[in-house]
Amino acid sequence: MSDSIGIIAAVVVAEVIPAAICLYAAYWAFSVRKALAGRMYRRHAFLLGVLCVILAALGFLTYSTTEVLNILLALFISGVFIFLFAFIDSTVPLARRSDPLLRSVLRWDRLRIALWVDTLALAVVNAISQSLYSASTPAQVGLLLNVLWFVLAAILFGASGVALVIGARRSRDPFFRRTLMWLGLSLLVTVLTFVIDTVLTILLPNLSTFDFYYSYYTLPSGFLTIVYTYFLYRSARSLAPVSSFTEPELGSVPQVGAA
Repeated sequence: MSDSIGIIAAVVVAEVIPAAICLYAAYWAFSVRKALAGRMYRRHAFLLGVLCVILAALGFLTYSTTEVLNILLALFISGVFIFLFAFIDSTVPLARRSDPLLRSVLRWDRLRIALWVDTLALAVVNAISQSLYSASTPAQVGLLLNVLWFVLAAILFGASGVALVIGARRSRDPFFRRTLMWLGLSLLVTVLTFVIDTVLTILLPNLSTFDFYYSYYTLPSGFLTIVYTYFLYRSARSLAPVSSFTEPELGSVPQVGAA
């Protein structure tokens, strides 16, 4: 059961702090976008900023006691999955273009088709499961839907995260190398939050929806949410065209009046 301290802790850790980080990341993405020269850089920064704004809002959109609002929320989350993979699908080919050897990332031309099928299936399962929960579905069916949702989401986020990390390691573009690495790591950490939430629903089948979102049970995945939103911030921050000098470089600058 939830108490007032548990509710406050869950809201702060799982909603307020991640939302603040996402909004700050979006601010960086939109601000840096103006200073980027290439169109593909500006588009990437813009889409990353939009994603951060959506995630900031999504943290507060957990569930509703109204059936219609729950269904609309499920449809919105399904749309977020589609937008997320569309963003990733437009980003991975850019990593290949910045690879001097033009190597394919996990045979992306084929993998992307399978991941699009996975994404659409996840969107459908997400919408259906929310509708069935509204109709008081049996616990066994709900558990099956939770496991299926986890498998589809883990495949989508895990494969996409690995592809972005591999693309970043191969890239020779300093901007995309850093931003893709942090974005890929953010997706991989997100998989861990799915693992925790799924294990929680299996071990505690009688846990109420309110306690799932607003109690001490929320804190483990909430802390991981802070981690992956921080990685999103680092991804946006990495787009800033700022270079630093090392001590040898500073020492090599000619001094005025030197012999």
